[in-house]
Amino acid sequence: MNLNKPMNIILNSEPVRVGFIPLIDCAPFVIAHEKGFFTQEGVEVVLSKEASWASIRDKVAFNLLDGAHMLASMPIAASLGIGTIKTAMQTSFTVSHNGNGITIGNDLYKQLQKYANSSTEIRSGVALKRFINSREPQSEPLRFAMVYPYSSHNYQLRDWLGCAGIDSDKDVQIIVVPPVKMVDSLKKGEIDGYCVGEPWNSLAVEQGAGHMLVTGYEIWGSTPEKVFGVNSIWAEINPQIHLAMIRALEKACTWVDEPENRTELLNILSHPDYLNCTMEQLVYGFGSIKPKGQFDWPMEAYQRFSGHETNKPLPSYALWIMAQMYRWQQLTQVTSINHVAEQVYRQDLYYQALGLEVERDDSWRLSTQEESEWFGAVACGKIRLHPDGILKGFVK
Repeated sequence: MNLNKPMNIILNSEPVRVGFIPLIDCAPFVIAHEKGFFTQEGVEVVLSKEASWASIRDKVAFNLLDGAHMLASMPIAASLGIGTIKTAMQTSFTVSHNGNGITIGNDLYKQLQKYANSSTEIRSGVALKRFINSREPQSEPLRFAMVYPYSSHNYQLRDWLGCAGIDSDKDVQIIVVPPVKMVDSLKKGEIDGYCVGEPWNSLAVEQGAGHMLVTGYEIWGSTPEKVFGVNSIWAEINPQIHLAMIRALEKACTWVDEPENRTELLNILSHPDYLNCTMEQLVYGFGSIKPKGQFDWPMEAYQRFSGHETNKPLPSYALWIMAQMYRWQQLTQVTSINHVAEQVYRQDLYYQALGLEVERDDSWRLSTQEESEWFGAVACGKIRLHPDGILKGFVK
């Protein structure tokens, strides 16, 4: 679809192959391509629409793609060899914060009303715990969906259940469902609820298929959702191209967040090359428009794409994600988790690409004793994210 012709391609390099999943938070990649921001930085990019996160992961690992629109946890999982062949990946640019929510179907919501003294007890999971306890032992477990085992959606859903005293491995069944199939699966009764990014929570409410209970922000505060992830070997071989792409994405993120660009943004994303849907289906993913229902999105929970505090990679978040992997039995142990966090979340390249003065902040680093205790402390709830999110650090 892109009509912009590349100019001054860096060292006559080969086109950079970048994968994306057709979700609204692929917007910065699409806009950098369509509005010529990659071209302005002297980089020719070929976008490749992929069918799944596993496809993204594997194609970057085996050099079929140079980089991609990734879940914020994916470069960490790949670098540690969790769920896949061990491949060094890294991110120097965070594409978005927030956008997740937990929604349940109408039938389950009606049941929870019987076990709740207030709406707060439904939203907190307290009523769900009472309902689960009331069910016959031989009853089929309630089924909740998320998008990928190594994702914030999985970890936020499990954390929310855990805070209500629900064992996410024994009391319910958690399965993987693609985001685009979440609402239909809810309507058909194939699942009882899900944790997914927008607009799939809002669409369920608008279509009368379910009730939204809580946002990812209310569980974890503001946290990274998607990143620009690359194969680390590719980044080492192509440092100038890598930095140029970060600059282009930074411009695109700013453009995406500008309200006056909203109509053009939705028109571009709706194209068959990208999300292949109507503009009306996308509107809930951006700005302050949300469906009317029994739940009101907090302003802080809206998806954000631009700004230094959003786009800067945060090694502290890598520490948190590794602890979630340990908590949910995906990871046994890691030596020198400080080193892993720093090598995967490359703040140094972010500052270099944008020509910013380096902000020296080692407050995220763990002491030797903290490293040895970190996983266990997070897993048992002794350490949690600050209610406002990762930028405020942790609460002990």
